[in-house]
Amino acid sequence: VSQSRYAGMVIIPSYDEDNRLNFYVGRSYYKETVNHKNPPVSKDIVGFENQINWNQPATIVEGAFDAISSKRNAIPLFGKKILGNLRSKILTRGVKKLYLCLDKDAFNDSVKEIEYFLNNGIEVYLVQLTGKDPNEIGYLSMVETIQRAKKVDFFDLVKLKMAI
Repeated sequence: VSQSRYAGMVIIPSYDEDNRLNFYVGRSYYKETVNHKNPPVSKDIVGFENQINWNQPATIVEGAFDAISSKRNAIPLFGKKILGNLRSKILTRGVKKLYLCLDKDAFNDSVKEIEYFLNNGIEVYLVQLTGKDPNEIGYLSMVETIQRAKKVDFFDLVKLKMAI
């Protein structure tokens, strides 16, 4: 048995728009070990950037497996917050529609992000997860969940802010 930091893990790489490795995550395939391991580098990157079509709606999810399960233009945060590089790329590439699909424990951060993107002229749809991550419900259920997502307008934003 190997004693490597990533022993017993599947390694999922992320590449930037020039196909250079910009991040990776280790995910355990044994239940009795640590579930995820990130490298000791900044998460302020655009996850799976070489797979993103900026002319299409983008879906923001928390993790690599969530992005893989969502398939279509999904960007993993490798965490719960949208950091500067991704925020900037969304604006500079002219993304018109954004699906925000974060866990309930990231609700406060989601509301801040919704406000930021609405203020910058981007349509935002809040994807309501039913307690399970996208990688737990699978691709077909994820597609249905995204299709049911409601476009957030100013009045919805006020209601969301009041719920905080």
